[in-house]
Amino acid sequence: MRGNWIFFDYLFSKTAAVNPIIKCLTSMGLTKYGEVKLTNTYLVTVGFNYELGLLLMLYSGRKVERQLDDLAYVISHMFKAPVPRLVELDRKLLTELASYLESSFRWELKGWISKEGRNIELDLVQKNRDEYLDKLRRGEWKSLIFQNKYSKIKLTIGARRKNIDVSIRKKYYKPGPKRDLRPTFDELARGLVINKVSEIVPSSSDEAGILRAYTERRGIISTIKFEMEKFGREAFDVSYDFVGYDVKSGEYLIEVKAFKDSVYKAIQLTKNEYETMNREENYRIYVVEDAWDNIPKINMIDNPASLLFVKRNKDVLETKIALEEYFECNENIWRAHVINSDFIKLFKE
Repeated sequence: MRGNWIFFDYLFSKTAAVNPIIKCLTSMGLTKYGEVKLTNTYLVTVGFNYELGLLLMLYSGRKVERQLDDLAYVISHMFKAPVPRLVELDRKLLTELASYLESSFRWELKGWISKEGRNIELDLVQKNRDEYLDKLRRGEWKSLIFQNKYSKIKLTIGARRKNIDVSIRKKYYKPGPKRDLRPTFDELARGLVINKVSEIVPSSSDEAGILRAYTERRGIISTIKFEMEKFGREAFDVSYDFVGYDVKSGEYLIEVKAFKDSVYKAIQLTKNEYETMNREENYRIYVVEDAWDNIPKINMIDNPASLLFVKRNKDVLETKIALEEYFECNENIWRAHVINSDFIKLFKE
């Protein structure tokens, strides 16, 4: 936290790019596969100003806007904020930001590309300052570069895309005690004059698993609180240890399956989870329904090894196509084995 800002980094992967080698071989008829996609990893640096209600994301990469929408949707739910709205980067917003940066003593103009794509010498800009200030305010430029001690900002007004590219100096961006993102985010917040917005709708595909990951985390939090409040057991999150279950609560090993809403709820176990379930005596499955609500419902299954699980396979797209085993139990089957259902209140209103 810095002032009114909460900063954090978020790492995610998505199937984003077509393998150019495979694509070339396919076009030549030398491979039996169609287009093979690769899993790319993206790092997003998020700054949330809780006073302004402003969420800014810095990222490197292309075609991840839908994933950023999903992340914004999750963050707004975490902070119990209204549904987020996406700011449109139009000509008016960019010219007003350019005017702010040019007028600020903290920023220095470092580059000017004309509408025609010509590099304009900065000496010429200074010599004809009034003329170029007028062009700047009217948006008669293709790109402008501003720089201060912390970062560099490039504004681009293109025929198809309009961008704000921010490059923070490594010494201020690198995670650690000396990290200082606030000056750059403060300047963006001051200079952005929001004109047009549109409501964000979460994606249905959830290609990067951002919505699913949030649902799972809420399910685990619900389970830990449920164990402590209902049974007085100290429960621990072990989901990142990959031991075949998510929560260790006393003698019980609990695998958590969480769902956001009333969709069909088949339980799927990985091979590791399935083998652990059949090996351990005190293995339980908790199915958490309405995990995004403040009072989710928890269904306890005491002897999940007695359930009928069907072995299935699915394609996993990484650097190559691979098959991943999983085991699925239909909703009507696991519901018949629920020994107890109860509700837990996660947070005070």
